[in-house]
Amino acid sequence: MYQLYGDGLHDDTAALQQWLDSGAAEIALPEPSAHYVISKTLKIHSGQTLRMAPTTRIRLADNSNCSMLENADFSVWAEQICIDGGIWDYNNIGQEPNPFHFAGKDGKTFYDRVGTTPTEAQHCIAKWTQFPDEYTGFAMRFCRVRGLTLKNLTYRDPVTYGVEFGCVENFTVQDIRFDYAHCNPKWWNMDGVHIEGGCKNGLVRNLQGACHDDMVAITADDFFYGPIDNVVVDGLHAEKCHSAVRLLSHGLPIRNVTVRNLTGSYYVYCIGLTKYHGGPDERGVMENIVFENVDACSCSGTPDVGGDGYPFIWVQDGVDVRNLQFRHVRREETERPKPFLQIDKEATVNGLVLDDLLQINHLDVPIPFLQLNGRIDDLVQHETHEF
Repeated sequence: MYQLYGDGLHDDTAALQQWLDSGAAEIALPEPSAHYVISKTLKIHSGQTLRMAPTTRIRLADNSNCSMLENADFSVWAEQICIDGGIWDYNNIGQEPNPFHFAGKDGKTFYDRVGTTPTEAQHCIAKWTQFPDEYTGFAMRFCRVRGLTLKNLTYRDPVTYGVEFGCVENFTVQDIRFDYAHCNPKWWNMDGVHIEGGCKNGLVRNLQGACHDDMVAITADDFFYGPIDNVVVDGLHAEKCHSAVRLLSHGLPIRNVTVRNLTGSYYVYCIGLTKYHGGPDERGVMENIVFENVDACSCSGTPDVGGDGYPFIWVQDGVDVRNLQFRHVRREETERPKPFLQIDKEATVNGLVLDDLLQINHLDVPIPFLQLNGRIDDLVQHETHEF
C-alpha cells in the first residue's frame, strides 16, 4: 500500500491512484494536514465517486504538464462517475505555458505535437479527437461518459480550460467556482466548462467566478466534432469575465439549449452565437435556443484582451439560427456603447422573439439596440425599452 501524505510536500499520486484502481464505489478522502500533491493524471473508473470536502485542496506539482483528472479510457464508454468537492489547483505558473499559442521546453506547440496546423485541425479533427497523452492545460477532461456529475468543486488557475467534455451524456455540473488569479503567460483560452461535440442531456447549474474566455462554451465543431442536444444552463455569475456563454458551430447542429439566470459583467461579449472557424462554405447550425432572466453589463478588459468591437449579444457571420428567444433581459450600461444585439451581415435568424428587454444607458453616446446587418425572418417583439 502506498502512503497518503496530504502534507503538501510528498507526492500523493500513487496512493490516490491505487485507491481509484481498487474498484471501490466511493473514495472519500480525509482532510489533509496541508494539501494533497499529484504529479500525474488521476484516472477514475465507471461506477466510482471521488468525494472530499469542498475546502480540501489538490495541487498539481511543478512541471507535471498534464490534466489532473480524467476517466480512465477515452476509447470506451464509462458509466456513472461523480466528483464531489475539492479545490483543484492546477498551479498554472508551475506548468508549461499555454500550449495552443506557445512552445514548451521541447520547442513545440500542441499543434506541432499532434502533427497538424490549427487550420488543418479545424477540418481534420477526427485524427486527433482524443489526444490522450498530449498536454492541453485543461484541469479535467472527460470523454465518452454516460452519467457524469461534478459538484462542489473549485477550479483554481488552470493554464487553459477548467473542464472539457466530449461525447458526454446525461451530465450534471453544479455548484462550481472558478478561481483564476494567475495566467501562463497571458489571459487567453481560460474557459470554465467546455461542452463539446457529442454531448447531450446536460444540466449546468450555479457557476461563479470570472473566467478569461467563455464561462460556458457549447461547441459542436471544436476538439470533439458532433451534434449537441438538450442542455440547460441555470445560474451563472461573474464580475469582469471574458464572456458568459458561447455557442459554436460551423456545420454540426446545436439544438435545444436554454440559458437562464445569468448575471454579472463581461468584457468581450455576454452571449455569443458564433461560427469562429471553419471554411467559407460551412455554416453554423443552431435551433431552439433560449436565453431568459439575464441582468448583465459590459466592463473593461484585461491587458491581454481588451474586448473592444464586440456587441453585448452577438450572432456572428456564417451562423443560421432557427427559433432564438430572449426573454427578460436587462442591461444597465456604464462603460461601453456596444450594440445590445447585433446580427452580422452573413447571419440569419428564422424566428426571433424579443420579450421584455430593457437597456439603460448611462453613457453620453447612444447605444444601438438592434444592429441588424443580416437577416431576420419572423420577428416577434414585446415590451422592449431603452432609457
